[in-house]
Amino acid sequence: MDQKQAKTEATRVTVIGMVLDIVLGVGKIVGGIYAQSFALVTDGIHSLSDAFTDTFVLIVARLAHDEPDAEHPYGHGRFETLGTVAMGMVFFATAGVLLYDSYQRLLSSEAIPTPALAGLIFAGLSIAGKEWIYHYTMRVARRLNSSLLKANAWHSRSDAITSIAVFIGIFAAQQGLAWMDIVAAIFVALFIAKIGFDLCIDSIRELVDTAVPPDRQEQLRRCIKSVEGVRGITALRSRLSGGKMILELHLLVNPLISVSEGHQLGQRVTRALLGRFSDISDVIVHIDPEDIDKAAVDQREDLPDRNTVLATIRERWGKVLDESAIDRVALHYFEHGIDIELFVKLDTIPRELTQQLESVLTELGYVSGLKVYNTLYGKRLQPVLSS
Repeated sequence: MDQKQAKTEATRVTVIGMVLDIVLGVGKIVGGIYAQSFALVTDGIHSLSDAFTDTFVLIVARLAHDEPDAEHPYGHGRFETLGTVAMGMVFFATAGVLLYDSYQRLLSSEAIPTPALAGLIFAGLSIAGKEWIYHYTMRVARRLNSSLLKANAWHSRSDAITSIAVFIGIFAAQQGLAWMDIVAAIFVALFIAKIGFDLCIDSIRELVDTAVPPDRQEQLRRCIKSVEGVRGITALRSRLSGGKMILELHLLVNPLISVSEGHQLGQRVTRALLGRFSDISDVIVHIDPEDIDKAAVDQREDLPDRNTVLATIRERWGKVLDESAIDRVALHYFEHGIDIELFVKLDTIPRELTQQLESVLTELGYVSGLKVYNTLYGKRLQPVLSS
């Protein structure tokens, strides 16, 4: 599913939820006043807070599903993460107001009114409506792998659960336990605070680039190792952005393959991961040659760069081999030194020539081996010397 389709589907489910939240919120507040149920009024405020966050989700979801651009090369997924944190903070604020009001009512010397039977009807309708929108939103959230929509779905589920508490509180109050209506309101507020805490914690973990869980990393490793040509994984780094994974891989490969073959292998690994896991947005592949102790190579200060090596060997070979005969030179860096592959444009290569080419490099302590090939009509022939 492309970004445009994802944005359209996310907008549709959020608008439907917002309309339902407004209807239920107003209905429960009016019904709570009529039935004299503070718990039902509190639950109505909870529903209206859902409508507010639905509006927020609409704005953030449109930003989060925009295509990557020059300023945001990894996409706009973190807007969704920030939006989820903001939703969690709204939950905390709502819970704090409701808890304070409930506490004041419990301390009040005035008699707590007994809710009317009509309150049960409003609570029942809220349970059915919010449970339906929860399942609908969660299906879309899983299909789009959207943390913000999942958060919004749980917000709807929290409304359904708190409506159950309100239902029980009203029923108990009608049996003579009038204070149970206030207790139900406190439960609603505490539940809202718990949801807000969970949303903030999950989103903060994403903002600080917490890795995906170990079991998920193992799934990724198995998929990577199944690609032919991958001999191992030296590093696998992961982080989340808007519910999508960004992976950075270091793959061990045959140290003698070409750069283009290494790139092609990395592309095959990327296609395998994207084909199997729908929640991956980007894969960055680094190719590491196998059987090389990278730390040891880094510590070899006497291993020069390519330009230095080429300048040195061309100077030393100048009296032995005409430079126009050199087609190309390949360098392979190993812990024990640099292996050199020389490709020359000659029909035949006398063995004396190869011995002379080798002898002029003996004084270079960093050269560990030399292989000479002749290039004829663009075809590589067997090596004539291996050291």
